[in-house]
Amino acid sequence: MAFALDDLDTRIVGLLLKDGRSPAAQIAEQVGLSRPAVADRIAKLEQQGVIRGTTVVVHPESVGRGITAFIAARGTATSKSKEFKAMMDDEEVLEVHTVAGDDCFLFKVRTSSIAALNELVNKLNAPPLLLSTRTTIVMQTHCEKVGGIVLGIHGEEES
Repeated sequence: MAFALDDLDTRIVGLLLKDGRSPAAQIAEQVGLSRPAVADRIAKLEQQGVIRGTTVVVHPESVGRGITAFIAARGTATSKSKEFKAMMDDEEVLEVHTVAGDDCFLFKVRTSSIAALNELVNKLNAPPLLLSTRTTIVMQTHCEKVGGIVLGIHGEEES
């Protein structure tokens, strides 16, 4: 569900996307509001589901997840099945999308090794899921926007 964000809400969300730990007082200075007004706006954005949480961003290799891959999958399995939901709960599975085109699903995964990636793909191929897969292993990541989006006004200077 889309929410109508005014310019101040958009700026606040943009600043939080850059640093989710920014104090309301610091954000207030940057957007020209009082600290309580910014805190109220952040609370409202959280209640509406615009802001779904804050997180720590960990370098994958530092926790033994040096292999990133995308797995395109197709078949008759549905995302509502117990086995499919179990795959989404796997800590190596970062994202799962239903997609248009030749494939049904697109998985983004991070594993500790090629062997671990192979095990994950085998789970998708095996009964009861029986998905046909095509795996693309990432050689180098040039850009990865944590949180999925970046907000801001083009040409606005970085602070």
